[in-house]
Amino acid sequence: MKRIQPPEQVHYANLREVVLHAGAQFPEGKFFFSSDPAMPFVTGAELKAFCGRFTVWAREQKLTGAHIAILGPNGAAWLSCYFAVLSGGCVAVPLHLGTKAEELINCVRRSDSSVLLYDQSCEAEAAALKSAIPTLQTMEFHGLLKTLSEMTEEDWPKLDPDAPAALYFTSGTTAQSRCVLLTHRNMGSHCSAAMSQLPLSPEDSGLSVLPPSHTFEIMTNIVGVLHCGGKMYINESLLTVKSNLKKYEPSILVVVPLVLQTIHREILKTAKKAGKLELLQKGLKINRFFLRFGIDLSHRLFGDVYDVVGHNLRYFLCGGAALDPELVEFYRCLGITVIQGYGITECSPIVAANVPHANRFGSIGRTFPCCETKIIDGEICVRGDSVSPGYYNDPEGNREAYRDGWFHTGDLGRVDKDGYLWFLGRKKNLIVLSNGENVSPEMLEEKLYRVEGVQDALVYEKNGKITAEVYTDRAILPDRDAVYREIDKINQTLKPHEHIGALVLRSEPFEKTATQKIKRY
Repeated sequence: MKRIQPPEQVHYANLREVVLHAGAQFPEGKFFFSSDPAMPFVTGAELKAFCGRFTVWAREQKLTGAHIAILGPNGAAWLSCYFAVLSGGCVAVPLHLGTKAEELINCVRRSDSSVLLYDQSCEAEAAALKSAIPTLQTMEFHGLLKTLSEMTEEDWPKLDPDAPAALYFTSGTTAQSRCVLLTHRNMGSHCSAAMSQLPLSPEDSGLSVLPPSHTFEIMTNIVGVLHCGGKMYINESLLTVKSNLKKYEPSILVVVPLVLQTIHREILKTAKKAGKLELLQKGLKINRFFLRFGIDLSHRLFGDVYDVVGHNLRYFLCGGAALDPELVEFYRCLGITVIQGYGITECSPIVAANVPHANRFGSIGRTFPCCETKIIDGEICVRGDSVSPGYYNDPEGNREAYRDGWFHTGDLGRVDKDGYLWFLGRKKNLIVLSNGENVSPEMLEEKLYRVEGVQDALVYEKNGKITAEVYTDRAILPDRDAVYREIDKINQTLKPHEHIGALVLRSEPFEKTATQKIKRY
């Protein structure tokens, strides 16, 4: 098997330098292919021009340094506006598409945004925000980009490394979302580390399936394609992932565990429908054996599977939540490497990640060079250039999370003798039983997601019992008895204090964050 070499070291002081790099190295290269007829892509030269002209436009409009909210679907227009705002010395405030009106208004107010850039599909949301905040200036994406395209003057004023570059709202799975301030230094140092670690090349193509309002998507997929000059196709929704995988045949996919679970279910469902499930399982065992000797037979054994996921897929870059090791092994035996990492918005976001030349399955990898980590009382703590200086206008949140020079992530972990980090669960979610035993709900949720027919799963303590709340495909798991039988099987693999003792069967899916994580209340 060919030995995978680590990428070359790179240095970016901020995201504007990534845009300048793309404009200089790939001026005719087309980026961010989407279904938007008004702007199906943007070239490196066009993106550079938009960013340079935005500075002039903002100065003319007396908006230099303004906090500018951005709302709309992923696409070349959204991304062009985002990079223009960052590059022009203003502060980008990405808003999650699909957020309820009341929360959108709350985010705009909390971030002190004075301008809203929005896609034409979000006219109703823009009107509601304008009505609630009369001082808010609003402008549609394409209107701004048309204005910029007609200008000729460009300006590149110096960017203070410690000045705010963006305000990101966290997912808010356990409480109200927090407004994270990221500086140009934060984002530049993270970008330099990520581009020096991740396996990217001009021949690569990606499919953007996560919202651009999330740091994980921007700081890996989006920045990555500008850095390496590859192609990036924009996925419309989770419903179109299957068809777009086949249509665009990406080589790298940046995902959260839910996407891996969805593709896994689709592969098994397709094999079962074709009467080839047993053949697939046999092929997995055969390839697992040969992989021990560096021989990969995946493309010979799993042609039908690659018809589903595309014949070029090499890597999944996965983060955002706990990941089932058995899922990682499933894809490994298919010949697709899952590179698992760990990040949090406050760290721009990646803290640690595996890489192809040093991939330890089950771990979340080694700490990125832009930061350092330390386990304090079982909690993963981080400090370094990529770590946010704090939450915006939130002294209480800052006192809780930033202590003695370290950012406390709220996640439990450990470090092995070789420096690999292992995620052990969310501190706030940890179930502490009356006998003093601790149980990680994420561990139990992983096991529930392995059950065919379980689509959503949440585990918590209620009335002294470990309770599983699940939403199922009723065609596969039609009633409580069917689910209980599967839970009994799971309990047989667990220690007595870890047993699931109660079941809540939902009639509809859970409410989820922008990255499809279940909101815990």
